[in-house]
Amino acid sequence: MQTIFDRRTIDEKLEESFERRGVGHRSHAGAKSCGRRLDLELTSGGTAVLEKFHMVENGKPVEMTTLYYLDGEQIKLTHYCMAGNQPTMRGSYAPETKTITFDLVSISNLKAPGDGHMHHAVYTFIDSDHFKATWTFQKEQKDAFTEDVTYVRRK
Repeated sequence: MQTIFDRRTIDEKLEESFERRGVGHRSHAGAKSCGRRLDLELTSGGTAVLEKFHMVENGKPVEMTTLYYLDGEQIKLTHYCMAGNQPTMRGSYAPETKTITFDLVSISNLKAPGDGHMHHAVYTFIDSDHFKATWTFQKEQKDAFTEDVTYVRRK
């Protein structure tokens, strides 16, 4: 597994896989996909990707934001969660499986170690129009649930 990215690899991955305005939700394991949408856009002069996930929960619209960026040659993300905390994760790219695996390195606004938070994420790039995201939520320092979502580009 490749831990450090060169600038060209990151730029290619961002452009090929994340630079998708209006990416539509295709499927969501165990839940209705109705009302779910993911919007992605390059921001900050092309140095970061801003993701906005929109859904309706209990009849109310909810938005979560994730920012993907390079820290030196290392890809990272910070997820602004509806749980009220902000985990930062470091990614490792495995070219043979076309996946980026993100693991928690720090978290803001976690009141107690057992509080719920996103702890791990895996992005699998299926083709130029599809990618799969698997997020793992931890509570009481154990995996509580996994969200498995496949996205398709809206044309």
